[in-house]
Amino acid sequence: MSQISLSRISRYPVKGLDEQSLQQTELKPGQALPGDRRFALAHGASSYDAAAPAWAKKAHFLNWARTPAIASLRSQFDASGCRLSLRENGQDVLAEVNLTEPAGRDALCAFLVARLPNETRGKLSLAEAPGISFSDVDLPLISIQNSASLADLAMHAGREVDQRRMRGNLLLDSAAPWAEMAWIGKQLRIGGAVLEVIEAIGRCPATMVNPESGQRDLETLDLLNKHYGHQDCGIYAKVIQGGMIKVGDAASLL
Repeated sequence: MSQISLSRISRYPVKGLDEQSLQQTELKPGQALPGDRRFALAHGASSYDAAAPAWAKKAHFLNWARTPAIASLRSQFDASGCRLSLRENGQDVLAEVNLTEPAGRDALCAFLVARLPNETRGKLSLAEAPGISFSDVDLPLISIQNSASLADLAMHAGREVDQRRMRGNLLLDSAAPWAEMAWIGKQLRIGGAVLEVIEAIGRCPATMVNPESGQRDLETLDLLNKHYGHQDCGIYAKVIQGGMIKVGDAASLL
């Protein structure tokens, strides 16, 4: 059997926007991937309370399930994940802004309100809660995808299933298709870190969205139900032993 390896590390500094690909990062016990979903865009109808920052459900924020058009924006981040610029259709549409500064936050929100006037439901605000990742779950977990499972799903779909549809943190190569579902309750070593696999990831309509066009063009949930009898794809894991991980690292069950 081929050795399982880590082929991609991705974080999403702003929930709903494009990924930032990393070559390496340090995982810490009980924490999410550093910088992942540090910020989120609270829409005008959200009851998110910036005066008492805390994790909140994705319904409070712009996301691919409700606002697929944001997927067509290409994000460029600096190493910190705090400075952001945007491109669309090969053109610069937002010059670099600093998301830790009020002027930068306002500039991003104003751009998106102008770009998506029917989607923001009024004024946007950029949410940040120290130490919190605005992922879809209220626990600091790492999301993991198996490239072989995506390839198997693609066979049934009759077309490529871009891994970006799943918005995972880690992509593993050379595991058997859907082998990750048998890892639940077990420990997984990746590079210098050890993670405990907690549960499968139940999928939502966000996975139907094409990450290039921002259009819903693949019936992902129907395919999962029809061919596998569930809507799960990928696994959540918590870091129980911290350490550095980098692209190319081996992954193994303990």
